[in-house]
Amino acid sequence: MRRHRRAFTLIELLVVIAIIAILIGLLLPAVQKVREAANRAKCQSNLKQMALACHNYESANGTLPPAGRGYGWCIVSPPYNGDAQIYNMNGIVLLLPYLEQTALDSKLNKQSTFGNQNTGYCCGLTGNTSGMLVGDATANGNGALMLNVLPTMLCPSDSGTILQGPSAPYGPGGGYDGAKTNYDFITSTNDFYCNYWRNTSPSARCMFGENSNAKLLDVKDGTSNTLMLGETTREVYNGRTASWGYRGWVMTGVDPRYGINDWTFGAIMPKPGRLGSWGRAGSLHPTGCHFALGDASVRFVRESTGIAVLTLAGYMSDGSVSNLD
Repeated sequence: MRRHRRAFTLIELLVVIAIIAILIGLLLPAVQKVREAANRAKCQSNLKQMALACHNYESANGTLPPAGRGYGWCIVSPPYNGDAQIYNMNGIVLLLPYLEQTALDSKLNKQSTFGNQNTGYCCGLTGNTSGMLVGDATANGNGALMLNVLPTMLCPSDSGTILQGPSAPYGPGGGYDGAKTNYDFITSTNDFYCNYWRNTSPSARCMFGENSNAKLLDVKDGTSNTLMLGETTREVYNGRTASWGYRGWVMTGVDPRYGINDWTFGAIMPKPGRLGSWGRAGSLHPTGCHFALGDASVRFVRESTGIAVLTLAGYMSDGSVSNLD
């Protein structure tokens, strides 16, 4: 006798599919949480490495690295005068030997420019030409080397583009792209003005700026209370996030005075993941972003932290101690 096997009814199949969908729905958030926890740990590790590199640089050279050297696109408005020689170097370049990037470091020509921008760019500003380019970033090889993507500079939670795009004044020159960084020095966007750091009051200085030469001993507010490095996104509404190798127009570093995760540019509808403007702190981690402090510790700071608190934490010698909690 042959037995007839009863098939599943349509209702039974639908029930099974519904159960599977529910299980997937329950499992997916847990998987995403695990993935984000891993991304956050990696991001924290990246910043930790960069902070320790800053400490090692100071031990070897007597000062912390500058945020950059010889900007050619900054605004000349006395006392904010530009340099006679333009390098457009991002200070991250000086950290490469301390980030296991000695091979790349040995190829870079530090006696020549890292970007070809030598005039201001927009907004009808006058008096914004600063000195002469030292060489050419295309001919000296630095422009091509800016294409090197450094994993230590990238947050795994950020899905934004990795290369700048070659358009002036954001590229190094000669049609070359520049690889972006999610991490940058804590500076003031007033670095838009030539050599702002050395001409401003010590009480209003961050640890870094154009041609800065701060020491850890200069951090009078305490290294455990002062922001050293900050996280930013690879996409912004206007301008560009900095390349690890050069400073171009508006690539000044991370300024905490604007708060964290401000996605709005003017009246434009916010788009989370794309910061409203250049020089802002933020990330695609939920609810905040990472900062490295002067003692090389790394903290996740919530986006609800007040701007006044962040501003004071960014200054290294203003006589105040901010509670980032």
